[in-house]
Amino acid sequence: MRSLPLALAALLAFGSFSPAAAADPAPKIEETARRLFKAHADSVITVRATVALTMAAGDSPSQSRDQTVEEFGTVVTADGLVVVAASSIDPATAADGRTVNMRGSQVKLTVTSEVKEARFIMPDGSEIPAVVVYKDRDLNLAYLRPEPGAEEAKDAKFVPIVLSATQKLGVLDEVVVLSRLDKAMGRTACVECDAVRAILEKPRAYYSIHISTTGLPIFGNTGNFAGFITTRFGSASDNGGISMSPVVLPAAEVVKSIEQAKTKPAVAPTAKPVEAKK
Repeated sequence: MRSLPLALAALLAFGSFSPAAAADPAPKIEETARRLFKAHADSVITVRATVALTMAAGDSPSQSRDQTVEEFGTVVTADGLVVVAASSIDPATAADGRTVNMRGSQVKLTVTSEVKEARFIMPDGSEIPAVVVYKDRDLNLAYLRPEPGAEEAKDAKFVPIVLSATQKLGVLDEVVVLSRLDKAMGRTACVECDAVRAILEKPRAYYSIHISTTGLPIFGNTGNFAGFITTRFGSASDNGGISMSPVVLPAAEVVKSIEQAKTKPAVAPTAKPVEAKK
């Protein structure tokens, strides 16, 4: 008569490990990467900007110059709203008001910068005039739109990333990063896999991964948006200096900022963009 309980126990054990009871395995990161690359490779574009920069250290005379930069940006709406790391096109974000050590003395930097001209370099190589519409210096994010009335923008197709579902990450979670190669490599779309190596808690939450190129979106293993690579600034030492560390701003913060930027219309290039209130 002991065979009945043993058979029952075996049946229950089998049921507890049946496929229906087991949790669905996480998708392989390579599969997620291929899927994202196929659907959203064109969500990363190049932003070229000519920036007027004026800087003074302490009581020294100010110096002014123009510089042209090329940085990556991520398309976040179908009508062409693009987010970049603000410091990549607005050096004042990083340096203005900071104290540095010069010739043994602590001096305060006064820095102003303004985007004089900007263009989106689209995946097909075409260029679209763009204007800065919103800066969130606290998060080091800036947003651009096609210039109002630009003929080049009429037939342009923007491929936004999906923001309706996001993913929170933990240490060693695998991620997918959409990117592009540089100009010498034809700005060809590319994709990489990485992992979260640390989570910073102060002054706000950031993820740290190995990839350091700013302006790129990252996604979790489910394929949901997980964050945006930007730069965190701080003091390099007690003697002054500026430290710059690439970090991933979590999706929740990025999405809130994007919602604010969506309300800002494109204005004439001579008008100054709206800045977030501190």
